[in-house]
Amino acid sequence: MRFPTLLAAFLAVLLILPGSASADRYRLSLSTWGSPQHPQVREFVPRFVDLVEEKSEGRIRFRVFEGGEMVNQQNVNTAVPQGTIDISLTTLDNWSGRISDVSVLTSPLWTWPLERARDELVPGQPVFDYFDAQLREIDTIMIAMFDIGPPVISSRREIRTPEDIRGRTVRVYSRGAGLMMQELGAAPTTIGVGEVYSALQRGTVDAALGGLGGAVGLKHFEVTDHMFVPMGALGTLVHAYVMNLETFESLPPDLQEAVMEAAAEARAHMQQYVIDSYDDMLQVVTDSGTEVYRLEPGEETWSLWRDRLSDMTARARNEFPADLVEMVAGQSAD
Repeated sequence: MRFPTLLAAFLAVLLILPGSASADRYRLSLSTWGSPQHPQVREFVPRFVDLVEEKSEGRIRFRVFEGGEMVNQQNVNTAVPQGTIDISLTTLDNWSGRISDVSVLTSPLWTWPLERARDELVPGQPVFDYFDAQLREIDTIMIAMFDIGPPVISSRREIRTPEDIRGRTVRVYSRGAGLMMQELGAAPTTIGVGEVYSALQRGTVDAALGGLGGAVGLKHFEVTDHMFVPMGALGTLVHAYVMNLETFESLPPDLQEAVMEAAAEARAHMQQYVIDSYDDMLQVVTDSGTEVYRLEPGEETWSLWRDRLSDMTARARNEFPADLVEMVAGQSAD
């Protein structure tokens, strides 16, 4: 191979390496998992990429990997700090092995409506800044934090009361979600989002806990007959986009600002879309012939679920720092 050809090949490889730069131009890698049709992907990523490229005047370009092609849901908490990927979608509770406090986000303490999450899970607000500071200690920063809505349970059999889930094998996505299912008497098992459809189809699990957008985008209603929509009785799903800290700090200040501004704008659009489309997504499930049971606050059945989780709620008040409990639940642990 002649030298010019070898040099060209080297430069081509350099351009796709995470955080690589040439003549003040940067190529960043961005990874997502789950359904590309999920609002947290479809409504965030293209807008974010376009905004960064616009605000940076083309000095930042992206290579985007979808559907867990680069990093799956469970491995983001090592891939981003290590710099395997520059930016990734993540479930924050999957960081519980390294940041124990994130499990408060899947505890019964979390009862925020989506509108509050829209307004308060942003830079400069207490919860965002609290977890951003903890992520920075392990070489990661938060560029966007959002609520994709209360989790739903896609099930082969009807679920209405806590007794209906007792003894069932339920797919969960994180340690915190598993502890909640265990508290309800279910048998939790962690399965990657891309494997849930086949697990339900084969009967490996009786039910699957996860976000509504993912359940719709990956068509879990094709292999189940029921969907339980607890509307906050089982907490919510707080996700984020995180970035390798070293890569972020290697950018000039104006490009750091471009990334954060673009993330804020794309996140605001996507969070509002989740709010506006939640009922429409439920209608897709209903139209498929799947029976949807939506549990509304104030119903007698709602109290059954909250009562069943009351011991877990009390433990959570003592498990997490008092200032964090105050931020999340509006009252201290004392």
